[in-house]
Amino acid sequence: MDDLFEQIEKDKLEMPKLKTIQKKVIVKRNLNFYQTVALVVMAIMFVVGIILGNVFPACGESSSLFSTCTRTEYNLSLTLIVWASSFLFCLFVYGLGHGIALLTEISEQLKQLGK
Repeated sequence: MDDLFEQIEKDKLEMPKLKTIQKKVIVKRNLNFYQTVALVVMAIMFVVGIILGNVFPACGESSSLFSTCTRTEYNLSLTLIVWASSFLFCLFVYGLGHGIALLTEISEQLKQLGK
């Protein structure tokens, strides 16, 4: 019976080189419609978040006598909420587009195998 280490030496395979792995993994893929829409919506909502923070200011200081706002500030919380919600929405749409792209690629490869 062979020693365990000797058996490992016999059965081990060479590690693939980095360049061969990169050629298989890194493939330039074009963005499909869903991914393009997600990126455009994210850029638009970034600007909209800044605008909404200015349009709906937060009250920085209020009068105790009349309960009115005497000083307004930039509404950072509204801006962050808009940014976070738009990021999650765009992430979902981008992921949906990526899934569709992968399924399309699988379909094309199966068609090539069938020929």
